[in-house]
This record gives sequence, C-alpha cells and structure tokens, in this order.
Amino acid sequence: MQVNQPSSILPADGVDDAVEPSRNAEDRYFITALARGLEVLSCFRSADKGLTNQQIAERCGLPKSTVTRFTYTLTRLGYLVQDDETGRYGLGTATLGLGSAMLARLDIRQLARPMMQELADFSGTTVSIAVRDRLSMIYVEVCRSTAALSLSVQVGSRMPLAASAIGRAYLVRAPEQERKDIFERCHELDEMAYQSLRQGFDKALRDQAQYGCTTAFGEWQKEVNGIAVGFLPIGGNQIMAINCGGPSTSVSTEFLLNEVRPRLIEIAKRLES
Repeated sequence: MQVNQPSSILPADGVDDAVEPSRNAEDRYFITALARGLEVLSCFRSADKGLTNQQIAERCGLPKSTVTRFTYTLTRLGYLVQDDETGRYGLGTATLGLGSAMLARLDIRQLARPMMQELADFSGTTVSIAVRDRLSMIYVEVCRSTAALSLSVQVGSRMPLAASAIGRAYLVRAPEQERKDIFERCHELDEMAYQSLRQGFDKALRDQAQYGCTTAFGEWQKEVNGIAVGFLPIGGNQIMAINCGGPSTSVSTEFLLNEVRPRLIEIAKRLES
C-alpha cells in the first residue's frame, strides 16, 4: 500500500505543533502533538466508511496540513489504513490491540453480563455499561432482549453526556473535581453545549434525588426512553454507568420507573459491593 507523503512539514499557520508552550505550570508536561494525534484516532466512528483528511480536519478542528502529517505517520505505524482507490482513512489493526487490552481489564463486564441479560429479557430493552471518554460516554458492554424493537447500539457506540441518561448518571456519580474539569472543558469548546450540559446535570440531580437514578425520556432521541445509574465497580478506580432503554412505543416511562428502576439500581449496587 502506498501512502502519500505530506508535502508540508509545518501546519497551515506555519507553527510547528510538536511542542507548544504550556499556558500554565500545570500543563508543562502536556504534549500537544501527541494529544492531537490521539484526537485524530478518536474522531473515527463505527458507522464511518472512511474519512478524508479534510473530514478529519473538520472533526478535530485542525488545519488540513497538520492532519495530513498525522494520518501519514499513523498509517506508517498501522494505526490507520488508507484505501488505495478513494484515499480515505480507516482505523488500522494496531488500534485493535489498544482496545482489546483496555477491555480485558474491565473484568466487571463478566460479572455484570448475566444480570444485564436477565434485565434485558425481562424488560424487552437494551441494557448497557459505559465509561466516559472526554465529553461523551462510550459503551463497553451491551445486552439486548429478543424483542423485535430494540436500540441499535453496540460496544464502541457513543452517547452524549448532556442529553443521555447514562451520561447524566456518570456526571452525578463523578467526583467534584472531575465534574469541574468536564464543565470547564466543555465551556472552552462550545458555550451552547456548556449550557446544555449544565441543564442536563441540574435535571440529573433532581432525578437522582427523586428516583435514585437519572432519566432521559425523549431527550437523547425523540422516540427513546432510558434510565441509568452510575457506580464505581468492585476493585476499580474508574466510574461507570449502566442504563436500560428502548423505543418509547414499547418501553413507557411508567414501566421504566416502576418495574425496571429497582432492578437496575440493585444491579448497580451488586457491581459495587
């Protein structure tokens, strides 16, 4: 496979981003070039058929010339592959090693899976566990019922922190400092998204006080209902959240709150104790 070598050594703005001066003393160990390279890898989604340098640049908010350097390097290392006909990039097999190593550490999935499947079968819903990745939640375990209608999510799918029950559950359970960092990061990137995140968190606090879980009834998607609980797994140091949801046509808010909620809360408690 031929990989086109970038013609430019510097990004479009003429500044080499290999080392960027820290804005404060706390960031003196932060390597901007490494962060941007990881951002490029993180911008790919399961539904993508391949991305051009321009599309990657738009998703990451980087100059195209900078992205061209990253995609060239990541392709040489096996983290990306390039289609010879279209020139588009996709994730390479080297990323699989990273993901597999991470999932292998999540032993809690093996403990949770039977309980999740039992709840999914009882409720006719999809039951999932997710961890936070920056400003979204990423699924690490998914169990579905045999119902004809269920949510088409899978391991690796992402959910927004602000509008989803599982994202709100994470925010409620997260330590104060981590939550503060999330809000600050969101505020830096997008004022409107920050306001949405704050509103979602405020609603999550009210739901947690009233129900012992968070809710999203038609807020993530108009025709989807869901509830979620955050938890710190046995022997772990990374907070997770577990949710239960499905199409509103078959999974009513009353059913989720009255029948599913106590079972979901019990599962979360068992995964913590």
